Order: sequence, then C-alpha cells, then structure tokens
Amino acid sequence: MEFVIKEALTEQELNGKASVHFISWKESYADLVPQAFLEKHSLERCRTMAFAYPKNTFVAMVSGEVVGYACYLPEARTFASIQPSSEIMALYILKDFQMHGIGSALLERCLEMLPSGPVVLFVLDGNEKAIRFYREKGFVFTGKKVEQEVPGGKLIELEMVLENNQDK
Repeated sequence: MEFVIKEALTEQELNGKASVHFISWKESYADLVPQAFLEKHSLERCRTMAFAYPKNTFVAMVSGEVVGYACYLPEARTFASIQPSSEIMALYILKDFQMHGIGSALLERCLEMLPSGPVVLFVLDGNEKAIRFYREKGFVFTGKKVEQEVPGGKLIELEMVLENNQDK
C-alpha cells in the first residue's frame, strides 16, 4: 500500500485528523472504555481539538485521504515520570489501514523531530495491539499509571518510555 507521511497543514488535513481520531476511538476502544464516555466522544469535539492543536502533527495520506496521524511534544507534559523527556501524544490509524507500516512510519517521523533522550507515551490499559506495537519499537513500561474519572467509570493509561531516542 502506498502512503505519504506529511505535516498536517491544511484545513482538509486537520479535518482528516479529526475524522481519524473520532473513527479510530470507536473502532479501537469500544471494549476498553466505558460506553457512557465513548458516547460523549463526538466528531465535533475531535474537530475542535484538531484545530486547537495543529502543531507537531503528521498525517498519513492514502489516495489523498487522511488515514492516520501522530502528534508529538518536544517537552513531555509535567505528569510524565521521566523529566526531561519528549512525548508521543497520539498515534491513530484507521482499522483498514493498520498493519501496512503506516504506524511505524508516523512514529519514526515523530521521533526524528524529537531531541535525543527519553520519549514517553501513555497507552490505554488493555490496548494490547498498541502495547505490542510500542514494545516492538523499543518502548518499555515505567510502572506509572494515570487514572482519570470519566462518565461511566475510569480510564487507566500506562506510561511507556523509549529510553534513548536516536542521537542527533
């Protein structure tokens, strides 16, 4: 499958990011998050987030359509257990486009943009497919859990770290 990884710059690309965010949550998290919370996950909310945070985002394009995206932070959020570090904020691929190297290409492109040193990310507890993917890329669990109360229950995210991003 041919795909292109590029910086998200246009309105169409940001709308595509929002659509991927919305659809991939429905595809991937139906059995992992409380249904009441998933029902509040709207396309409009995803659009608002996509346009509010357009920086540091790469999209994967197939035939001119966004099928995946990844976002990174040069400085991890303050609750990351490893400081200083960078962070992979999000990596989502539509289900029909998974297992074609798109996730690997998006992750690699983000890592190229980050400084050498540790890179953290947070993965939903129980998301075994994502956990397996990140382990294959060299990420390991730190032992930190982040719990968030949401409608219908709670979300638990597990922190993972890539201890040494490539030397620049």
